[in-house]
Amino acid sequence: MLMRAFVKTAILFFPLAGSILAQTGAINGFVRDAENGEPLSYANVYLEHTKYGAATNQRGYFYIGHLPKGAYELVVSYIGYQTRKQKIKVKPDLTTTININLKSGTVKLNEVIVSAERARFDREVEVSATRLETKQLQSIPKVGGETDLFRIIQLLPGVIATSDFSNKLYIRGGSPDQNLILLDGITVYNPSHLFGLFSPFVPEAISDVTLLAGGFPARYGGRLSSVLDVTTKEGNSKKYTGLGSASIIAAKAIAQGPIPKGSFLVAGRRTYLPDFLLKSFNVEGLGYYFYDLMGKANYALNPDYHFTLAGLGAEDVLSFWDPENPNELNARLSWGNRGISLRSNAILSPVLYSEVLGAWSNFFSNFRVIFDQTDTALLKTALTDFTLKTDFTWYFTDQHTVNLGTDLKLVRMKTTARFDTISFEGQDTLWPLAAYVSDKWEITKERLFLKPGLRYSFYSQGNHHELEPRIGLRFKPGKNTAFNASVGRFTQPMVTLNSTEAIFSIYDVWLPVSAERKTPSAIHCITGIEHWLRKDAIIKLEAYYKDYADLLETRYGRPFTPPESLLTADGYSYGLDLLLRKTHGWFNGWISYSYMWTRRSIGNEIYHPHYDRRHNLNIVLNLPTLFLGTDLSARFTIGTGLPYAGIIAYYNRYYYRPDNRKFVGYEEFIAGPRDAFRYPLYHRLDASLSKNWALSWGEISGFLDVVNVSNAKNVLLYYWELEQGELPERRKIGMIPILPTLGIKVKF
Repeated sequence: MLMRAFVKTAILFFPLAGSILAQTGAINGFVRDAENGEPLSYANVYLEHTKYGAATNQRGYFYIGHLPKGAYELVVSYIGYQTRKQKIKVKPDLTTTININLKSGTVKLNEVIVSAERARFDREVEVSATRLETKQLQSIPKVGGETDLFRIIQLLPGVIATSDFSNKLYIRGGSPDQNLILLDGITVYNPSHLFGLFSPFVPEAISDVTLLAGGFPARYGGRLSSVLDVTTKEGNSKKYTGLGSASIIAAKAIAQGPIPKGSFLVAGRRTYLPDFLLKSFNVEGLGYYFYDLMGKANYALNPDYHFTLAGLGAEDVLSFWDPENPNELNARLSWGNRGISLRSNAILSPVLYSEVLGAWSNFFSNFRVIFDQTDTALLKTALTDFTLKTDFTWYFTDQHTVNLGTDLKLVRMKTTARFDTISFEGQDTLWPLAAYVSDKWEITKERLFLKPGLRYSFYSQGNHHELEPRIGLRFKPGKNTAFNASVGRFTQPMVTLNSTEAIFSIYDVWLPVSAERKTPSAIHCITGIEHWLRKDAIIKLEAYYKDYADLLETRYGRPFTPPESLLTADGYSYGLDLLLRKTHGWFNGWISYSYMWTRRSIGNEIYHPHYDRRHNLNIVLNLPTLFLGTDLSARFTIGTGLPYAGIIAYYNRYYYRPDNRKFVGYEEFIAGPRDAFRYPLYHRLDASLSKNWALSWGEISGFLDVVNVSNAKNVLLYYWELEQGELPERRKIGMIPILPTLGIKVKF
């Protein structure tokens, strides 16, 4: 009822703001790819020889208001596309709708190029934001021939990777559960496959990815560190196309095409390497595979109302049995993510753009063991998230763009256990409800911007009411330079019980913060500078400080901590992030450098968590069409060692066994202070070579990926061995050695 009343009021009230347009007019519309109908996010739209302009939003929509009547020439530009110019007439009290389709093509000499990155720079007030597109995702060297979104995110400034075997994101001193992962509005609670080696997204189906590493706006909430917003392609609305590929790890396929008044896309991937390796090495009694499914369908009711249906299905399956007596023991563990979202995009009035999202997300795990074909042990967990989200963009005046909305959730966590005649069921429920408002205020035309915002959150566990004020400032002393600053408060009502110290992780176990605990919170303070060195190269430098309060930390040395045993911790992190990025040209890529300090305190214990990497450097280089249509790409990472708990001593321990009346002895190690030691320097070079062949029916491309070209001996962990009568000897387990991979893709 409250939501219905709000929408009705908005529809009735906001058009009245159009009275402000007296004696002026406006222009609105969508910008799309002429070849496939995909929306072009952050395309630059402006009136030539004037200061009037805008950037399209994530759905390709733009609005330019309060225009004096008269004749203009509308210019629309986007990197990799031909610039479109069109003559228009602006009439008083009238909004002219113009939908623009841009054709891809080469850029003419001396033509002004505006990339999405540049359009955001000119029009947005944001800090710590990085956007990646499909082409950039595909051009980076892969692990085992598989492009992984999270591995690419780990190459951005402020993001730390703890090993070659983990795709978990540690962003500016935060733990992985402090990141909000969204796929078309679906909250993804366990974004990993193969114990953390891959993420559950098919990269070729992704349109763009935005990482907000800190200071994110009021429309996002529920996490302390960052937001990773992933958008799936809408699908080709002009013709039917398909793509298939195979590597040593997995095979995948994508199909897309038009439907009446819309389009669709379906993508799938399944791995086969683990099963193949297990059989090749005669490993019996063990099997494993994972699969991913992604899909999207779009329907335009009319030019002002669009509906989008998106879905995700991802699952890991691990089975094991007794190869000699399979009837005596047979076990199966499966876990994964499922979700679906329905989004409505509507132009309620020329000055009011709305998005209404309904989403269902389910993270599940099922563990079943059968003994002697009769006795069965069962353990099932399920986290189900129902979301209803509204977002309104109100183009109030030429100086004020207001965003407001609500974010209503119902989260249920259910556990079922059964063995023989014993059974148990437990359920927990959390209502995170929020409303927000923010205003982008252009104080001085194209120079000084202020973006105040406020988010109010209510968490049903403990009836916690949280106010989260946020404010951003942007000052442009010149056309190519901007100073940014942001301060904000963030809260999080859910945490995981998994140890952040674990090297491998099957899946995360989530639970709400209990009623008697305070809500974990963080304050972000960020300042920085951006400068365009040339039309296709930008440099960003940001300094940040994050203050944490009432964190819930797992107990040291335990892979899993019961909820009642979580420890309350405070902490902080601060650092410096540098990004030098070239967006296009005969070579492109980026260099990122991060300097970071992270500390936690639990009572009197103060320590650096194991993801506290002091220096981290990433270099990503792409050389398209290097020679004879061959593309070359490479990435290099070097970072100082991460903390770990070392062994400082050992002693012989004895206990008495009454059955044989003897003392039995063994060696017991004594660990030093928590994470007091550091691993040696980490470094790795990957390279990729690919070539395309155009045929009459489509395109074939082959690729060669080489991971760890120099075969660097990076350390995963240390362990100690004792020989009789000898001193303990420290040994190491390494990470991924040199690993070449061949693969092929077919597009039709």
